[in-house]
Amino acid sequence: MDCRQREFLDLPNEIIDHVLQGREISFRDVCNISQTCTKMRNLCLSNELWRRKLHQRWPKLLLRYTREKAHDWRREFGTYIVVGRAVRGLVSQLSPRFYKMEEIPDDGFADVVSLMEEHDAAEVIINELNEIIHDNESYRNLTNKYYAVKLLRHIFHLHLTEKWKAHLQEPADEQKLETGATLLGQWFQPTEDVTENAVIDRLDEIAERVKQNLPEKLASKYSEGVPNLSTEHQRVVLEIMNHVMYTELGFQGNAENYYDENNSYINKVLDRKLGIPISLSVLYLSVARRLGVVCECVNFPSHFLLKWKEHPMSMKQYTYIDAFHGKFITDIGGDHSMFTDAIPHIEVYKRMLRNLINIARNHHHMRSTTTFLRDAVELMLVTTPDDIDYQFLLVKIYMYLRINQQQVKAILQEIGDGNQHRLSQVALLMAEVEKTTLDNEELVTKKIKPKHRAENKEVRFSVGMVMRHKRYNYLCTIFGWDSTCQASREWILQMGVHMLPRKDKQPFYNVLVEDGSIRYAADENLSHPDDYCEIPHPDVGKYFQEFTGQYYVMNSEKAQEYPDDDQETRTVVEGRSH
Repeated sequence: MDCRQREFLDLPNEIIDHVLQGREISFRDVCNISQTCTKMRNLCLSNELWRRKLHQRWPKLLLRYTREKAHDWRREFGTYIVVGRAVRGLVSQLSPRFYKMEEIPDDGFADVVSLMEEHDAAEVIINELNEIIHDNESYRNLTNKYYAVKLLRHIFHLHLTEKWKAHLQEPADEQKLETGATLLGQWFQPTEDVTENAVIDRLDEIAERVKQNLPEKLASKYSEGVPNLSTEHQRVVLEIMNHVMYTELGFQGNAENYYDENNSYINKVLDRKLGIPISLSVLYLSVARRLGVVCECVNFPSHFLLKWKEHPMSMKQYTYIDAFHGKFITDIGGDHSMFTDAIPHIEVYKRMLRNLINIARNHHHMRSTTTFLRDAVELMLVTTPDDIDYQFLLVKIYMYLRINQQQVKAILQEIGDGNQHRLSQVALLMAEVEKTTLDNEELVTKKIKPKHRAENKEVRFSVGMVMRHKRYNYLCTIFGWDSTCQASREWILQMGVHMLPRKDKQPFYNVLVEDGSIRYAADENLSHPDDYCEIPHPDVGKYFQEFTGQYYVMNSEKAQEYPDDDQETRTVVEGRSH
């Protein structure tokens, strides 16, 4: 041991620990240092040291942990390394396995689910997948990103299902509405950082701002926690809370875009200051509770409300609160009295989900909408597992996506066993499921037949090119082509193809459109754009591995279908640029 090493070891433990916690010291450095002597081995076992290292390596991950529970951070760190490497390897295997299928069945993720259960590592896998998706290289590794999104959705939903069940089993007086609202937001936004800790902090900040605006004598009551306020003081608190929320902070109902799904997500409501009656009521109730005012939810037919017991000794005990407009309602009329009972939180969640299901059903782009509708129906069945109508709807969604045949059979069997009048409907669907299973097996084993440009010289454009539609002016990228139109006669007539100068006797191209739709475009309707740009379509990564800034580069599976197109695209686009 040289002189400098002895001098370092003679330093106080606190200083050595501070040095080890520095960002310049990697976790590998810590592991190596721990092997030098007994003193360093003991210092390198510090739980706080490994928490710091974990935070330095995965800065967003700690936000997903509950703050109350103690953790062995060294063990957690080791698990992250092992599981993270395994997850990346499994993601890279998904494209070769499922490229031919429209959607990945749930059992396609079985390896990752087993990994999660073996290591109790749901949060680790979720974080690792988010790192793949958000790697600061948005134009590269598109195929891995595409499948990471699919996998993340599945793992996150399995993880959240357990959280939902635990939340719904809590005693009614212990359930916090913001917890369920956060779980709902996470369910529909798996690729975004939506954490209960962040939501709690934002709600706490609003409550603190209200306290700062209260008269001094009333504000002082909060010095030792949430006080037991008189109804007079509660009225003062709510009036000031209304001023803070709706005047100072600018919360308001989103009347202009009422059916935007973001109005239902509590994190988006907090960010955008926009919501619908039910989401703003959740926000309002949660802040009021922090201030010692108890509000209850009212499932009013056309406009979700809150009620607050302002006059407990009066015939009209309740004052109603319209959180959409930020105002009190003293009387809602005798004809509506049957709708003024307080409802449990489960009914709030179900109403929020019905809103989202209705939004999905009225959406125009079927491909993306199906996933959104599937998310809503699957969560509805977590909250209400025995609802036959939603069970049937989920069956239809799975059958449309051609996935989860075993689950479909199990659902149909359960419906048929308990509903004799549904037997004929169940039998028809069972037969269709069997056919889909056979079709999928044939599809997976079917070899890809390459399309060579030398045999299709009339095809002017190639896979990967970014194009503009002359008539509808949308931007798109080509992911497939036919030398002549292969659509049905009905489609040709419906779309007016027979009225084009070259009719259906010209090449047609499968294109991913910037609005999220997939279309089949005629050769004469496409042209090169003045400027090339990325196409924000969710399926881009299914077919392409990279965007160069001018064109898309095919992944291995797509290149097997169109072996000559990468070279053609590169030659044409780069030639145009020069």
